[in-house]
Parts: sequence; C-alpha cells; structure tokens
Amino acid sequence: MRITLILCCAMVFGAFVLCLFAGEPCAGSFRLYRLARSMAETPAGVLLLAGIGLLIVEDPALKK
Repeated sequence: MRITLILCCAMVFGAFVLCLFAGEPCAGSFRLYRLARSMAETPAGVLLLAGIGLLIVEDPALKK
C-alpha cells in the first residue's frame, strides 16, 4: 500500500510539473494539458484498486 501511495503522489506531482512547463494554454499545448489532467485523475482509481486488492489478499489469510 505504501508503494501505491508513493506512485500516486508521484503521478500528481508529475501532472503539476507538466502544467508548469506546458506554457500558456494554446492549440499546441492542448495534448500536454490533457495528459496532465489524466495524470491528476488517475491516482484516485489506483488507490481504490490497491485498497480493494489489499482486502482481497488479506481476507483469506485471516481465515487460516
């Protein structure tokens, strides 16, 4: 779970840096802004999947 949290923080920070260096919004930087938006939205889903996966992995271990 710790590695997933580090990955999510790195993705959000990467999106922030990408927005800083993309320059002013124009037709040429549209793809960079879309990439930054995707990188900023994805960590929530990654954390959700990691939490569900953690519950699935730990549940059978508690039954033994």
